[in-house]
Amino acid sequence: MGRSLYFPFHLGDLGTPRTVGSAQVVRQQLEQLLFTVPGERYNRPRFGCGVQRLVFSGANPETAAAAEYVIRLNVQEHLGELVQLDAVKVTAEDATLFIDILYTVRATREERAETFRRPLEGPP
Repeated sequence: MGRSLYFPFHLGDLGTPRTVGSAQVVRQQLEQLLFTVPGERYNRPRFGCGVQRLVFSGANPETAAAAEYVIRLNVQEHLGELVQLDAVKVTAEDATLFIDILYTVRATREERAETFRRPLEGPP
């Protein structure tokens, strides 16, 4: 996979685009997928989980299960060629959403664990 542009786009100290290694590329792609709301990208209207909007009304097991399901479907559809999703756990604590993802990078067979967190949004 090699190196790719850093997301969100940044310039480095010398004014050149900042890049990241392959391990960070997958993490950044997962983060984009998790927190992009479907319909937000003009040319890719189905891209995104929008999980931060699923749990605005409170944390309960049903909402967490729904978020986990949406994440599984979207990772399989949009990043399935890059990663094999092994486990997903969604929790909300003190108005913060925590998403723990265990996955295997298909190209290297490397197993990785990532935690993403975001403040919960209020009703739209």
